[in-house]
Amino acid sequence: MGSRENRVSLRPADRTRARATAALLVAGALLVAITLVLPHPSGGDNIALSLTALGMAVAGGAVWSLAGGISSPVLHALLAGISVVTCLLIYESGIAVGQYGTIFVWATLITSLYFPRRVAAAHLGWLLATYGTVLLFVENTAGYSPLTRWLFSCISLSVVMLLVTGIAARRARADERARRFFDLSRDMLCTATPDGYFLELNDAWTANLGYSLDELRLVPFIERVHPDDRERTETEAAALFAGSGTTMSFENRYRAKDGSWHWLRWSSQVSPDESLIYARAANVTELKRFEAEREELLGKVQDMARHDSLTGLPNRHALEEQLPQEMARARRAGSPLCVALIDIDHFKDYNDTQGHLAGDEVLRACAAAWDESLRGEDTLVRFGGEEFLVLLPRTDPAQAAEIVERLRARTPMEQTCSAGLACWGFTETIDELLGRADQALYLAKAGGRDQLAEAPVRA
Repeated sequence: MGSRENRVSLRPADRTRARATAALLVAGALLVAITLVLPHPSGGDNIALSLTALGMAVAGGAVWSLAGGISSPVLHALLAGISVVTCLLIYESGIAVGQYGTIFVWATLITSLYFPRRVAAAHLGWLLATYGTVLLFVENTAGYSPLTRWLFSCISLSVVMLLVTGIAARRARADERARRFFDLSRDMLCTATPDGYFLELNDAWTANLGYSLDELRLVPFIERVHPDDRERTETEAAALFAGSGTTMSFENRYRAKDGSWHWLRWSSQVSPDESLIYARAANVTELKRFEAEREELLGKVQDMARHDSLTGLPNRHALEEQLPQEMARARRAGSPLCVALIDIDHFKDYNDTQGHLAGDEVLRACAAAWDESLRGEDTLVRFGGEEFLVLLPRTDPAQAAEIVERLRARTPMEQTCSAGLACWGFTETIDELLGRADQALYLAKAGGRDQLAEAPVRA
């Protein structure tokens, strides 16, 4: 974890500049070594050149290894020192030859590419000043006067600086425009490494989750994913690299800085070389909450549509769904199925004399008493008005009659009821079965009420 903190604490640009400077030192040392191996003008101090080259190589290696910890002021000092060391090489060689001027070109390219034009011009000015100074002390200027050689170098290096800084400036402006679009997006945009660390993030991450961008880069993404979603997330990430290289509308929960969980909907794509992941995350927490509330409300509405508001019992709509299922189950198992219609006796007269509120109380009391008297597999339905239906699966006519009589005996509030019982014959329709139960109920009421009548079993 400590190494990761060091990696993210410094700006990537500083690290890149430091490594470019290190490469310049190593390349300069290699150039000196090649110069010493190949035929070259005599008169120089080869030992001094070798030691200088060795020092450049060692310094380049050190700078490369410490690139993440080198700040901009130190980096400027290093680049300025390279100009001095190059002039020292020219002095030790005894001749102002072009091969060491190559280091000047490389140094100018680096400063022009990675720094603003005014900073690059300052470095070039320092380089030309040190070069002009060494030309005054070198005896051999390869056929040109010191001034001529210096002017040629000044013109060529200035052209290089102007061209490269112009290109770098245009690229920087394009990057800035892209960055503004990146930061202005309300979606959470990012790039990440294959091992799950964020590299670039826009400010929408802070706005949505509360972390600073450095805090987000500090730990692998998966560490803040909800435990229940980690396996799915890892599977999706593996498929991202093993499959088409794209992810569309994958959702998981991510912990915010305040400890809350936020639903994120991801779209992502792997770079062609699989070294980078480009991703967009939308915070859909509110949408998820709205969907959950909608589903809960829909469930309540559907439940209300299937239940009687007065008694809380299933209604005819629920019966229309359940009865075909019970009939299909009975047909498959070859088990009996009975239904009974129960009607509260003289309920209309009671309603008219006692009032509708009293009548409603009777309906609620009967529903509660009868429902408590049934077995777990039986169903009591508010069929309409003062009529109730009892659905009795896996029950033969004798058992069904016993259950219905038990219900009638427990009719509360000094009320009585009549009942009609019918057992399904496996071939008749729902309407025919209910019609026979209704006919039996009619016979019970016609016979004086407060009794059970059974419809003949249809073969």
